[in-house]
Amino acid sequence: MEIIKIAVCDDEKIFADKLKKIIEKYCLGKKISYKLDSYDSGEAFLSSSLKMAEYQIAFFDINMEGINGLEAARQLRKVCKETYIIFVTAFINYTLEGYKVNAIRYILKEDLNFEQSVFESLDAVFEKMREVPRVNTFSFREGEKSIPMEKIMYIESNLHKLTFHVFDKEAVSYTMYETLNKITGIFPEEFVRIHQSYLVNLKFVRCVMENQLLLSNSERLPIARSKLKETRDRVTLYKGAL
Repeated sequence: MEIIKIAVCDDEKIFADKLKKIIEKYCLGKKISYKLDSYDSGEAFLSSSLKMAEYQIAFFDINMEGINGLEAARQLRKVCKETYIIFVTAFINYTLEGYKVNAIRYILKEDLNFEQSVFESLDAVFEKMREVPRVNTFSFREGEKSIPMEKIMYIESNLHKLTFHVFDKEAVSYTMYETLNKITGIFPEEFVRIHQSYLVNLKFVRCVMENQLLLSNSERLPIARSKLKETRDRVTLYKGAL
């Protein structure tokens, strides 16, 4: 197995050391080859701009002096979309901001089961790493295309015409004549029907805003009133929010 590169960014040395020991315990127990680096500030992490894109996993303390964990994560996202971000925080009210950088988990510092929460977060990361991308072939008006399901942002339906909005290095769209009801069943559970006209990949969701879904590209899609609770629940479950 490849060496997994992990970063811990926290300005509280005692806590950072505690977190590192837990990560080391997890990796040793799972026989995972790893390299663990520690940074005592957001500035220190960002100063390694060439190196930071190599991390598969990054733990950020949100409440740091100077550049906090949220801002460090935003800067990381500009150079690497694939890093799994886990926030550790003393506060519970940062969930919305974390959606914007696609954080996979939040962990409260005062969690009585802190070690178990770290283990569960790492379990979630490695489960995603093991996932084999599903590829489906579709007959579009533009021709036959084989598309990894994870690259489909959302599908829009309008008068029996479907538009597939796909992001793979850049945004592209393809169209076909079909109904959304007929094809919804072929999509994995990461897709949620938020409206009779929209099927959305949760991977590209930032957050739910009242009756709209905010996507990672800043698009907003309407959520049907009848779908609002299910959509909120699915987003929360997928994001692993507190």
